[in-house]
Amino acid sequence: MALLSVVSVADRAGFYTFAAALRASDHFTTLEGPGPFTVFAPTDAAFATMSPVVLDKFLRHDPERLHIVLGYHIAAGRVASARFADKRIRAVMQTGGDVMIDGRNGLRVNTARVIKPDLDAGNGVVHGIDALLWPREATVAVAGA
Repeated sequence: MALLSVVSVADRAGFYTFAAALRASDHFTTLEGPGPFTVFAPTDAAFATMSPVVLDKFLRHDPERLHIVLGYHIAAGRVASARFADKRIRAVMQTGGDVMIDGRNGLRVNTARVIKPDLDAGNGVVHGIDALLWPREATVAVAGA
């Protein structure tokens, strides 16, 4: 899979909803470029925690919020999970805001657990996570939906 883009690697690794959302977003062209990128890909089960109506609105009818949330899963550079071991690191994400990556007891990004680390791509690395990452402004907006 190493010659594939981070989006294709996420798709082939089973993060279908996330990969489809990236393909439909303005992040897709960037993520098909040379990178490198570190991408935290939420499982389909993470998306399924949203009601079907809210999920549909989020994925198909709110491109601004979708852009912000998807970008909150993308960081510049290729960072393997071993670099997080026994550390707590604040990382700035593509659409602003930062996440806390905690490798001191397992590996977490904010409150999401990394469940499939180090999926190598030609232009970066994908780490599968068990929850969506919500920047503060998007959380408030989704709660009001």
